[in-house]
Amino acid sequence: MKPHRLGIGCLALLAALAVAGCNAKKEESAAAAHGEHGEEAPSGASYKNGKGVLVKDETKKLLGLETAEVTEKPLARKVEFTVQAFRAESAVSSRWLATGTLPTNRLSGLQVGQEVALRADEGAAFTGRLQKLDESSGRIHGEVEVVVEFSGVTAAQPVTFLHATLTLAGTKAGLVVPRSAVLRTAEGVFVYAVNGEAYQRTAVKTGAEADGLVEITDGLLEGDSVVTKPVESLYLVELRAVKGGGHSH
Repeated sequence: MKPHRLGIGCLALLAALAVAGCNAKKEESAAAAHGEHGEEAPSGASYKNGKGVLVKDETKKLLGLETAEVTEKPLARKVEFTVQAFRAESAVSSRWLATGTLPTNRLSGLQVGQEVALRADEGAAFTGRLQKLDESSGRIHGEVEVVVEFSGVTAAQPVTFLHATLTLAGTKAGLVVPRSAVLRTAEGVFVYAVNGEAYQRTAVKTGAEADGLVEITDGLLEGDSVVTKPVESLYLVELRAVKGGGHSH
């Protein structure tokens, strides 16, 4: 698992909290001088158990906090698999083939002639066409051989294994949110849903991803609103309150 790094939004949030904390101390001192008690010192962002993260308006502006509505639309489906490439015909030919296998339950919508995007680990990219679906080769094992034809390989680009991606147009509408709204953690996948004046971390299940959107198969309803940025900053506030020695209310 990659180490967690604080993004610009998180750093901005820490700065906002620091400023708010200084202001809070000044107000506490002033209140003590006048004998005022009972109200909690204001802060830029806080976490309230059962409600979510609360963010003051000035801090929202500082962070550039944005939300988006959960909408319903067809989403393209991506079929990804690994293929092994080899030169076809003679050594002087620029025509290449690549073969791989796919489970039979992932063949829906695939047709000979469809465009296939190919990418090498070193970064080289090629465009090919689905040449053949050999259902007789591996049907007994629940897999089918896929053959892709492509060209454009130079002597300086030795290729052996490539990552292949087939993008299929969506036919059935589903709920989608911007990719930036999805928070993936060791505990699961979440979004921060608008909950009145707060933003509540909500567990979701995701499906297809395409064009900067992620399909939500469970956890949200059409018309809900979610935070699209800065999701990591809200998560940091919650972590500080729940696990980092901060206060939850």
